[in-house]
Amino acid sequence: MNMMDNTGSNETAQPLDEILNGALAQKLGLGTQELGVALATANAKLQSGQGEKALALYAMLVLCRPREVDYQCGLANCALQVQEYEVALQAASAIIGLAPRDCRGYYFSGAACLGLGHLTEAREDIADALKFAEDAVYPAFYEASQKLSAHLDTSLAGCPPRTNPN
Repeated sequence: MNMMDNTGSNETAQPLDEILNGALAQKLGLGTQELGVALATANAKLQSGQGEKALALYAMLVLCRPREVDYQCGLANCALQVQEYEVALQAASAIIGLAPRDCRGYYFSGAACLGLGHLTEAREDIADALKFAEDAVYPAFYEASQKLSAHLDTSLAGCPPRTNPN
């Protein structure tokens, strides 16, 4: 049952807003400095091949600050590396929702779709990544998107066109 307060707003909106604004980090006593240490630790674990431990840290960072695009990017990247494509796709969707002109969200989404075998969707996302990466501050994502696009072109070359079932 949804309860309305005397202003007409939904009572569940306030806790959700609090979570989205970092209430969990506050309740845990984690400030910017502590979260920065956690991010550095997650990055180090990922670099050292401890992907599952890194994934847990990135997930914790996202829970603490869901609107932090860099945390979502870390989660998406790590999830791709440990082949958790559904998690990567969810994080990529969050990036696109938070920063619709950020090429990283489309790149991660395309890579996750490729991992899930959704080649057409992967190609669409990589095309968007290339479009937004041209004037972005992430040249590595432009290069990675170009490589992934070429791979998709090769993969889709022998596939029949998709038809709309409706």
